[in-house]
Amino acid sequence: MLQDAGGEGGRAGLFASLKNMIATLVAIGKTRAELLVTELEEEKIRLMSMWSKAIGAAFLLAVGVIMAVFCLALLFWEQRVLVFGIFAALFIGGGLMLVASLKAQAARPSKLLRSSLSELEADIEQLRRYAQKPE
Repeated sequence: MLQDAGGEGGRAGLFASLKNMIATLVAIGKTRAELLVTELEEEKIRLMSMWSKAIGAAFLLAVGVIMAVFCLALLFWEQRVLVFGIFAALFIGGGLMLVASLKAQAARPSKLLRSSLSELEADIEQLRRYAQKPE
């Protein structure tokens, strides 16, 4: 009789332990999904920043080229050449600075999913240690 009561108590303990393990795995999965979403949002912002720099650089370089053409056309027409030349230099300089910034940002590796993968590795290592622990 004592054995029957102990057997049922063991089953109840096993089911409680299984429920706790499933709850823990679901919580880990939820945390990892939240981290993944955060990393995807950061990558989206990074790509939008690069895209806006590229558009700005293209616009400024185009305006700079147009201004340089006006400088050549107006080369011998009083002081207007100096004004057009200065603005052309400013637009071209600004465009080149944006291109340099864009190149530097593109050269840096993306951090997409790096935190999620490292946290997942830590979780796997922790589960392995727990599975090897003698009870």
